[in-house]
Amino acid sequence: MKKFKFIIALLSISFLTVQCTQEESNLTNDNAPTGVSSPSILEVNNAECYTVDGFGPNSYWAEYIVNQSTTNFLKTQHSNAANFFGMGNVPLYLAGGNGTFNALSYPNGYVVWGEELLASASNYGNAAIAYVAAHEMAHQVQFRDYTIPSSNHVSATELEADGFGGYFIRKKYTSNWNTAASAYSFSQTLAGPIGSSHGSAAQRRSAYRLGYLLGDNGTYSNRSFDNNFFYYYDYYVVGGRLKSELKKPASMEQSQHETIVAHLEELHKIYTGEISENEFLNLN
Repeated sequence: MKKFKFIIALLSISFLTVQCTQEESNLTNDNAPTGVSSPSILEVNNAECYTVDGFGPNSYWAEYIVNQSTTNFLKTQHSNAANFFGMGNVPLYLAGGNGTFNALSYPNGYVVWGEELLASASNYGNAAIAYVAAHEMAHQVQFRDYTIPSSNHVSATELEADGFGGYFIRKKYTSNWNTAASAYSFSQTLAGPIGSSHGSAAQRRSAYRLGYLLGDNGTYSNRSFDNNFFYYYDYYVVGGRLKSELKKPASMEQSQHETIVAHLEELHKIYTGEISENEFLNLN
């Protein structure tokens, strides 16, 4: 998901039995309160009048979204991803109501999920929620280490987050590709054209698949994953170089390298669109 700076705006919304005043509702982002570094500080008078930029004027801070059990599952996967990537405590906040089809990871150390996005993801199954939770946590990895992503092409940030997402799914959620692939079916609906910041659907599928395969029999530090991901992705998945040209990175075990080599042609065909969405779902 795209990284936004955290801007709090006063907007005319109704929450529970309290309504913002007309004076408050006329305030703009330029008049937003200062010193608000995270939604936890919104435990103040008229907190329900605050919403975060990027979630729409009818959104509101919520204790749970969709339903309690779905929210609890999201919180569990969010926590699992934070622990897996060594991020420690990353606060998770929830935005309810209309205009919330988004999940945003913020540079100052927290994530906000919107109700409409969670509802849509849940239609694809719990694995989709787990995947997006990992994708957003990957952005926290990138915020904390400015050398990640090590590649600088326009879609590198989002494609790497897809790769981290696939890696997390393989290591912590499922070793069944059919389950993993169905989770990704949701995320690719958010893709753009080739060259966009999020990458095309085919690009995102290939990044996710590579991340999943990297987790097949390997465990990496965040920095090592970044190096290996872009080594294979930039030169072989995108570039389509021959297997005979592929040298094993020093940080990779031979068995891990051989796993990627066995799937190189497939990965390149996913990237170019030669492998369709349906074929992608049925890969081994």
